[in-house]
Amino acid sequence: MSVTYQVIGASSTPPATGKAEREVGRSVRSPVLKARLRQETVARLRQLIEALEARNLSLPGDEDAERIYDRFIASYARRPMRDNAGGTMHNSSFWVFATAALLRPPLIVESGTYLGQSSWMMAEASPDSRIVTFDIVRERLRAKDPRVAYRLGDWSDDPEFRELPDGALIYFDDHISHRRRIEETVARGGALALLDDDMPGHALYATGAPPVPTRAMMQDADLPPGTRCEWERNGKVYAYDYTKSDAASGRRHIAWSTPMPDLTPVNLYVPQSPMTLIGLRAETESEG
Repeated sequence: MSVTYQVIGASSTPPATGKAEREVGRSVRSPVLKARLRQETVARLRQLIEALEARNLSLPGDEDAERIYDRFIASYARRPMRDNAGGTMHNSSFWVFATAALLRPPLIVESGTYLGQSSWMMAEASPDSRIVTFDIVRERLRAKDPRVAYRLGDWSDDPEFRELPDGALIYFDDHISHRRRIEETVARGGALALLDDDMPGHALYATGAPPVPTRAMMQDADLPPGTRCEWERNGKVYAYDYTKSDAASGRRHIAWSTPMPDLTPVNLYVPQSPMTLIGLRAETESEG
């Protein structure tokens, strides 16, 4: 049986590299089908909004889900890093954008700048937020934006952020232990953190440098402390010993967690890395 679709034109979109090949230059064009894609994505954004409202979390952003989606599509189309292979791809970029648009935090601190796409997306989403991004590597090809302050080094070493203001959002996409990052945030008075690469213990092979113990591991009631987590990736075998103190830190510091809904079944782009927004208990609450 012959193929029945037609080739009706040619695209001028230049090819991408690596995993970006699965996204760049691949999009739906028919208005009816674009509307369907919008509808299904917005439905998942509404799931997130409902989950955050159930946490009694203040959402000062005055936009509905449709408006956030439309703004994201417009911003993503003009992003400075068209080919962001190795960095945040379409679906994770959507949740970074949506989280910033919903929370409108006075301060966003990002750990893990890489080429600068996430910080740029957050500046688009929440233009009144102060955004400071950290990385231990100075990337030659990094996008620069006047709305973002770029700093070299680890965020935890910067004396300016020894005390975080109310409503600050800390975004970790740096492949550093989630336990360490959570404890650093709590020690500085932070109450909100967005964690990327939040893999469960049975899927640590999904990224080259999982931030073990991940938040998902720390809140996994079926992962017994003392478990030796082993995984294989690209010809190497790795191991991490999950401890009682890892589990205790999760119980002590994490008040609630809300995973970002998975958009991969909607658009079949690069599989979305698990991303989770968490609420943290103050040190005094933890001690109580």
